[in-house]
Amino acid sequence: MRTAKPEDWKTKPLPARRTTIALNRTFSAPEIARMRRGLVPKQMEDKWFIYWQDDALFFHRSWTGICIYIVRFAAERDGGRMVEAEVNRDPKQYKEVDDAADAAMISFLVDVLLLHRPAAFPGADPASADSALRMWSQVGRAMLGQHPDDEGTVPPDAPADPDPTRQ
Repeated sequence: MRTAKPEDWKTKPLPARRTTIALNRTFSAPEIARMRRGLVPKQMEDKWFIYWQDDALFFHRSWTGICIYIVRFAAERDGGRMVEAEVNRDPKQYKEVDDAADAAMISFLVDVLLLHRPAAFPGADPASADSALRMWSQVGRAMLGQHPDDEGTVPPDAPADPDPTRQ
């Protein structure tokens, strides 16, 4: 499986209007290795381009290249810990202004897109039509259990590649 790199997609930097939020979630070494692979979109229904660089995950919207999150990690003995995120607060690029909502969304995106885990969509009644539409706008076909990196590459339950530089 190929590891996403910054040059794989046309991106825009995180704007000057941003905030930093504290995060505190731990991950095992295999989970960190899996996250380091990132995600390169392959269809319109793939909503994010995500890559790892300098102990951080960069989340860019796939259609626009706009950076929404830079999520920083600290190494720990048996894996790593998500410690903070810089979050886009330019109202022309991103409408959310609630730090707790962003923290929940970051965890949701990591679970669904990078770790291929089922996760409850944050902040909404899962049975509502609005929730389904919001979920589609965030994760696209991944909400149906379809991921770009599932297409003839590695099954979702495969162990992480111990060499993240290998393609």
